[in-house]
Amino acid sequence: MDDLVEIPQGQYMKFASFDISNMYSNIPTGELMTILNELCNANDVDGKTTQEIMRITQTLINQNYFQFQDTIYIQNEGLVMGATTSSILSEVYLQHMENTTIHELLKKHRIEGYFRYVDDVLVVYNDGNTNIYSVLY
Repeated sequence: MDDLVEIPQGQYMKFASFDISNMYSNIPTGELMTILNELCNANDVDGKTTQEIMRITQTLINQNYFQFQDTIYIQNEGLVMGATTSSILSEVYLQHMENTTIHELLKKHRIEGYFRYVDDVLVVYNDGNTNIYSVLY
C-alpha cells in the first residue's frame, strides 16, 4: 500500500472549519468581470457572445437592490443577496480563487485536504507540519 502516509508519533491529523463571511457582498465585482472575460477567451467563446455575456453580467451586478420589510435598499458592493445569479457568479469567482491563490496557500501551509461547500470550508492538516493559525494571516 504505497498510498499510505506514516504519521510520526505525537503528530495528528486534525480538521479546521472556516466560513466565508458575508460571501455575496464581499465578491469583488470588477475582478469577477475580468475572470469571466478570461474564461470566455480561454474557452474560445466568440467575441460577440463574450460581449453579450459581459453586458448581461454587468446588468445583473448593477441590479443590486433588495427590499426588507417596507424599505428598498441599494447594496453598494459585491453581489446582491437573494438573487439567483449571485450564487452562480460567486461560484465562478471562488473556483477561480481555488485554482490560483488558494491552491498556492494550501501548498505553502502543507494542508492535506481542502473541501468547500458554498461558503463553508473544511481543511485537514497534520498538526506537526501546519500551524493552522498562520493560514488565516
